Amino acid sequence: MGSDGWMEWSWRLLRLGLGTVFIYAGIDKIRHPDMFSQVVYNYKLLPDIAVNLFALVLPWVEAVVGLFLILGLYEWVSLTLFNGLLIIFMGALGLSLIRGLDISCGCFSSDPTGEKVSWFTLFRDSLVLIPGLSAYFLLLRLRRPPFYKRS
Repeated sequence: MGSDGWMEWSWRLLRLGLGTVFIYAGIDKIRHPDMFSQVVYNYKLLPDIAVNLFALVLPWVEAVVGLFLILGLYEWVSLTLFNGLLIIFMGALGLSLIRGLDISCGCFSSDPTGEKVSWFTLFRDSLVLIPGLSAYFLLLRLRRPPFYKRS
C-alpha cells in the first residue's frame, strides 16, 4: 500500500471520528428540542423569535454533516461546515465565558442544567477543531477542492 493508500485510510478514519462527534452531539438535541431551545435561549445571542427555529434546525444540521462526513459525501463541503460550526460554537462559548454566564453549554446534551460553559469546554472544542482543520491538508493531498481549476 503506497502513501496514497495510507492517506486515504487516514482520511476515512478521521472522517469517521469527526462525523461521529457531530452525530453524537445532535442526537439528544433532536430527541429533546424543547430542552435544547432553553439552552439556546440561555446564550442570549439570538432574537427570541429565532431561538425555537434554531434549536430545531441546528441538531439536524449537525447530524447530517456528521453523516455526510462518515459516508464521504460532499467531502469538502461537509468538512467546511464541520469546522465552521465548531468555530461558531467556540465563539459562543467564549462570549458566554467573557459575559460571565453560568449556563449549560449544550454541547452534547439538551439538558439546560447539564455541563456548564467553562474554559474546559472551550479547550475540548479546540481539541476537536485541530484535527478538523488538519483534515484539509490530508484532503487536499487526496482530492482537489471542486472549485480548484488547473491553469
